[in-house]
Amino acid sequence: MTVLAAEAPVLSVYSVEYPPLVMKGDAGRSSGIAVEVIAQAALLAGLGVRMPEMPWKRAQLQVQQDADSCLIPFTRSPEREKLYRWVGLVLESNQSFFINTHRSLVLNTLDDVRGKRVVALLGSSVADYLRKNNIPFSVLPTPEEAERELAAGVADIWAVHDVVAAYTIKQVGAPAGNFREGLRMQSTGIYLACSLKMPDATALKLSRAFQQLRENGKLEKIVAKYLK
Repeated sequence: MTVLAAEAPVLSVYSVEYPPLVMKGDAGRSSGIAVEVIAQAALLAGLGVRMPEMPWKRAQLQVQQDADSCLIPFTRSPEREKLYRWVGLVLESNQSFFINTHRSLVLNTLDDVRGKRVVALLGSSVADYLRKNNIPFSVLPTPEEAERELAAGVADIWAVHDVVAAYTIKQVGAPAGNFREGLRMQSTGIYLACSLKMPDATALKLSRAFQQLRENGKLEKIVAKYLK
């Protein structure tokens, strides 16, 4: 067993703080849905994993160059489709515009969003969506800061994945009724995305491992641990 472990290929998996998918802790330790899922999938696939720190935008470019490297959590989009291998689906989520329920703001179309004070997370796929649709916005480093600005009325709209909004609101102890989804942008999948240069055999092992986690219910249990 020791020999097998030593010979196992090691993946470099780059991540970004995105609760509850990835939460950075002390001494370089991370937790969250995506962290637990990749650990379980790598174990099933017989692969080692290391999670080096690197700025998120730079990591996205790095994975395009290095064969044994991946990104997690990473939202699948038409702009990104041909740049990576979409190896394993972590969960499906909606990108939405959240608003403060105490304000009389109605969003029916993207035109209703324009001219409002919109905040999004730095380097997120939601930010990419806003740029593509010519919607001005401000970037914030953490979901907690976005929630605070929305609660205080500094921001009119928080553009974010619904799973991230729900988890953040719960963690900060804010009443769930203070916020609601004003308008849904699109439904998306959040993935483990790997290099196009990754060997087919490695990608297949990982893909099968994700499928096994989904079929045996372990992936669902990991998600439920953080969201229920």
